[in-house]
Amino acid sequence: MQPSELPPLDAHAHIAADVTAVQVRGLESAVVFAMTRSVKEAQYTLRPGAASSERLVWGLGSHPGVEQTLAQFDGSAFERAVTRFALIGEVGLDRRGDNARQTSMFRAVLRAAAAQPVLLSVHSTGRCAAVLDEIERAPHAGFILHWFNGSVQEIERAVRLGCYFSVNAAMSEATLARIPYDRVLTETDFPASRGKTGASRPGDVARIERLLRKQHGPNVRRQVWQNLAGVCRHSGADQQMPRQIREILDRLSSSS
Repeated sequence: MQPSELPPLDAHAHIAADVTAVQVRGLESAVVFAMTRSVKEAQYTLRPGAASSERLVWGLGSHPGVEQTLAQFDGSAFERAVTRFALIGEVGLDRRGDNARQTSMFRAVLRAAAAQPVLLSVHSTGRCAAVLDEIERAPHAGFILHWFNGSVQEIERAVRLGCYFSVNAAMSEATLARIPYDRVLTETDFPASRGKTGASRPGDVARIERLLRKQHGPNVRRQVWQNLAGVCRHSGADQQMPRQIREILDRLSSSS
């Protein structure tokens, strides 16, 4: 496939679970991985009549920075839900809140994900080393570190652990340069830090693509999609993706 044929990829954004069909059409051609903050929110996206798209992938989330999620988390409910999703996210650890409860929740998420053909979008704000400790305890081929601002040594460790990285234009060029190009995916984290990411909506990855082109040359979108194909293939999540995304991944594999 030519880069011009590939849609923008937003590997981490937030969309309200009650989004309408008209609003979903506003995403235009982009493929968007939409994170949720709790099992309840994720399950709401599966309701009959929910707005959907072949290019919108909902995540099963349990956000560590949301107090209500921590208070109400049910590991058994998460485990029952996981087979209905190709993506787990947003999950992880955060510098705010109860460390022990966050760690307990993250470990339950990782147990539920073990041997499942899924991607995992992982939050690590202020707790990069601790997140990597948990990843090392519970290896999985589908880890994608969202907005990872770890040290040089932590990035190197994450690479050794097989992690990929979703990056946005709010990250420093120095950090972007440290992440191996063959592990990079684009994201907006919309609506967070819109002024810094330059994203006007989920899927608007133009600014981060420009930064990556500055560092790596013109074929950023093709490389990003090849990276997605790699992590999907390694984790088995490719077979769980919506049909249009599977077709893109298959065409990339056949042309490589």
